Amino acid sequence: MAIQPGKDFAVAAKVSIALENLGVGNCTVVATRTALYLFPHDTIGETERQYSIGGRKPGDVIAELLADPATTAERLEQQLAAWAAQETGPQVKPLAGFKRMRIFTGFIRRSVVFSTKETGYEFGALGFRPGKAELAAFLEFFKDFPGLEVK
Repeated sequence: MAIQPGKDFAVAAKVSIALENLGVGNCTVVATRTALYLFPHDTIGETERQYSIGGRKPGDVIAELLADPATTAERLEQQLAAWAAQETGPQVKPLAGFKRMRIFTGFIRRSVVFSTKETGYEFGALGFRPGKAELAAFLEFFKDFPGLEVK
């Protein structure tokens, strides 16, 4: 059975984000049951750089995987992990490392923020702004996440 957003995964197809050791750029964020996978498209840091998966744009390759009816939750996890290990740039953030998650649903502040701290401000929190249509999948997918705050 094909995977479904909000049930098996959540995706933000193109977000601007600061990536560790790479700089600021656009990337695709895919949440699975075990991790967040961040696949950069391009970054500007010490140098400007474009990224690929097998010579193709990360967003296109990931979209094809998500749309493939043969993709199961297990295959999705395995393929994302394989790409992250093979390519330069992708980052994998295990969900077990996050103690708190905040989802802001307002028009101005719409965002998904993961923190390693249970309370208080964290300068290095991982946050991004999914598209309006993508936000519903994050709300559904993470509804049982310990430490979830919806604002």
